[in-house]
Amino acid sequence: MFPLFLYSDNPPPTLVMEEVVGFLADLGLLVEFRGDFLNYLSLAAGEMAELESSLSRVRVFNIETPVDFFETHPPSEPFEKELYDGFWIQRIFSRFFLRKHPGELVENGFHAVITGRLLGTYGSRRYHARVIISGFPSFISTAGLVEGPARPREYYFLKAEFVRSGKDLSELDEGFRGKFVDYEDERITKITGSYVLQPLLHHFSGKEFCEDSKCALFNSHWQKEVLDIQYSGFLCPECEREIRKIAKRR
Repeated sequence: MFPLFLYSDNPPPTLVMEEVVGFLADLGLLVEFRGDFLNYLSLAAGEMAELESSLSRVRVFNIETPVDFFETHPPSEPFEKELYDGFWIQRIFSRFFLRKHPGELVENGFHAVITGRLLGTYGSRRYHARVIISGFPSFISTAGLVEGPARPREYYFLKAEFVRSGKDLSELDEGFRGKFVDYEDERITKITGSYVLQPLLHHFSGKEFCEDSKCALFNSHWQKEVLDIQYSGFLCPECEREIRKIAKRR
């Protein structure tokens, strides 16, 4: 059977990996959770210092300017959220992974890291938060679940009023509690399982999303869609056949 290897990286405390593995296994997938990604690499002290230096270079300091990894003197004040360039993070993790486990790339397996880091990609003159970064390894960002899909339109109208009047935004968040995914949200576990399937399908078929608005592989742009669709874990018949076909690969 085709193996799916999962790793964690600074996950929220509410993420229950056993449940994510169970959801995927119920679809016929052979899943192995390898624990914390950096622990799995078993980096020496010098390698860890090199990794930390590389990660610091791909922090986003200005959402309107793409990250330059080779810039030696980044601005002193980072962007308000700890946002990373997703493609650079992928390159860095891939480089260290293949250095420590060079045989993994040629073996028949899929690798995905579930990370608590906020990842973004640059396009249309600014960075946009992402839930998924497909490739080797693929990433599912739980912080991206919070910051990527848009909240209800009314939330943004009221937010502008709160900012103008100097009100505490936590009061606004409390009023909309339950209508969007929040940090340390208990619903993250079930939603994450659905999102793992998107880069998996893309890896084999080039198809990352489904057109069926009820399928968990639908490209949700709104928090309401995430909570209605990805949280359900429902797969349309065509996507379920595709996933089960992948599970039988050797």
